[in-house]
Amino acid sequence: MKEENNKIKVQFIDNSNSQTIGVAALMAEQLPETFSVSTTMHIRDDDWSVEEAIPENSMDFIKSKSLILKMRKVEKMNPNDIWFTLPTISNEFPLTVATAKQTEYDIQIHEDDYRQNEFLNMSAFPLIEQEFISIKDIWENHSKQSDKYTLFEKCHVRKIIGSPNLTINFSKLKTVLNCNAVGQVLINGSTLKNGFTVKTKNTTYFGIVNNNIVTELCIAQWNENTTSEILEINKTFNMLFVNWYHCDIIKND
Repeated sequence: MKEENNKIKVQFIDNSNSQTIGVAALMAEQLPETFSVSTTMHIRDDDWSVEEAIPENSMDFIKSKSLILKMRKVEKMNPNDIWFTLPTISNEFPLTVATAKQTEYDIQIHEDDYRQNEFLNMSAFPLIEQEFISIKDIWENHSKQSDKYTLFEKCHVRKIIGSPNLTINFSKLKTVLNCNAVGQVLINGSTLKNGFTVKTKNTTYFGIVNNNIVTELCIAQWNENTTSEILEINKTFNMLFVNWYHCDIIKND
């Protein structure tokens, strides 16, 4: 009887229609300490995501012996129905650190856009061609056009190309681009480790710099006048530029 008095009456409600799924008497140790973080529960062979808990913390529902959970069934997708918005992504994941004080020069990018448009050493050309084979196959055999976008049934992870390992003098790069203001690169609420961004009137560049040496250099935004800047960078630092999405290469003849 004493154990019954210690149990908490939990009412499970389907938040999509406000109907009660069920009611159960549970011990406190069967419930999380708080529902302030994302919580999923398994009920009747289905997974349910808790969208609201009343009250939210164990201290309160242990005291009141009552808990209301407003939930929504987690819809399981058929893997065959999943399509990608990009035909390729980098195998190297961007390393991030806690964000310092932001500046007016900072930019935000999505992690999937990391190294999608990048400068590489001329020696990487044969490896680029190998990566292109897989990407072009996805375009030709595993893509479809939606109302606004091209969707891809597969996504090629670029493993052959590896890290760029550039050796660009950062001070010289800023001189070539005629820009001095440097910002941070924000990714999913964090900051790209040793990252930087610089902007010209045509283009937003970003990358990684260590001890004034740029080891990665990418483009986030550009316009029709960016090509001339790319050619100047290629010429000055003996590099080429790759747009992985379209399998395009810009290199000086």
